Amino acid sequence: MSTTPSSDSLTSLTRPAAPVVAAPMAGGPSTWQLAAAVSAAGGLGFLAGGMRAVEQLVQDVASARKATAQPVGVNLFVPETANTAIPAERSAPGSPARRRRAAEVAAYRSSLLAEAARLGMDPAELPAADTLDPDATDGWDAKLDAAESGRWPLVTFTFGLPAPEVFDRLHASGSVLGVTVTTAAEATRALDHGADLLSVQGPESGGHRSVHDPAADPGTTALADLLAEVRAAVGPSVPLFAAGGIMDADAVRAVLSAGAAAAQCGTAFLRAEEAGTSALQRASLEQAAAGTHFAQPDGSARTALTRAYSGRWARGLENRFMHEHSDAPAAYPEVNSLTKALRAAATAAGDAESVSLWAGVGAARTRPAPAEQILTGLLGDSPQ
Repeated sequence: MSTTPSSDSLTSLTRPAAPVVAAPMAGGPSTWQLAAAVSAAGGLGFLAGGMRAVEQLVQDVASARKATAQPVGVNLFVPETANTAIPAERSAPGSPARRRRAAEVAAYRSSLLAEAARLGMDPAELPAADTLDPDATDGWDAKLDAAESGRWPLVTFTFGLPAPEVFDRLHASGSVLGVTVTTAAEATRALDHGADLLSVQGPESGGHRSVHDPAADPGTTALADLLAEVRAAVGPSVPLFAAGGIMDADAVRAVLSAGAAAAQCGTAFLRAEEAGTSALQRASLEQAAAGTHFAQPDGSARTALTRAYSGRWARGLENRFMHEHSDAPAAYPEVNSLTKALRAAATAAGDAESVSLWAGVGAARTRPAPAEQILTGLLGDSPQ
């Protein structure tokens, strides 16, 4: 049975003085500088451990600790091999489901050859389909070892639900543990496995949806209603972070009034000075804010869900690649590995129509500023 953290530890880590969490954003934006700046300003910063080598992640943790005495969380992707939400018959090597998946990945690779040509790439730069491993773990075991030996104070899981033994192990080393959930059913299962807190992710969120079963369609229940459903399912005492479309102080106050311990904001920090957001994505977000591109007639950002880049549903600025590759299979991490070179080439070419530009529905309201100023604005202490 998982050991429950002390009430003081749980409160200090899940109810920051400034009730805003900087969401972990894998792939570059969530630098240790951003995490440390948010935590130092009274919020709760996060490091994104997904798609990051364990050696780099350990160094990120050390750098953040040197920069601030305040806690910083670490988020880890749950690989399919550790995700208890996936039925065993679907993940068994050589099973009919795995053979179908391999065929879908091979067909998708063929459909991407024209993209490689468009970007002036050698087709051989796309990895062969039969070299893509559905059981790749993103260094899962090594990251758990690092969390345990480093006694990371706050660790959260995205993309699935680890076994109770994982929670037991990290609780024993003193970690407070959380899980990103998208439904009330996922929330109750996460508590059953040993979660101390839940990040409730609404459909408005940017980046990857943390649907525990990657073959399932993501939910469409708006954050306000989803937060109420989860609260009703888990009771009044479980700390909840509310994520999805939160871009100003009114939205922060709304989720706090609804019972959230903190508002979790990612898109709002994409143009922070400390963020590792690429120059191309910053320029695209600036265009969305100005209404010159990626914009709806009403001035809001044009975003959409896609599996085209990674094989998992994710929300980003809507572009040509999304439209032309709407048939991408539910196959993470294979699709993510398959498109890696394409994304790098598109970024180098400044081609915003071919690269993933993860952002939530509030993308037109981003602004460039130091993280502390963005946090202050979210608290209503300065204009947005």
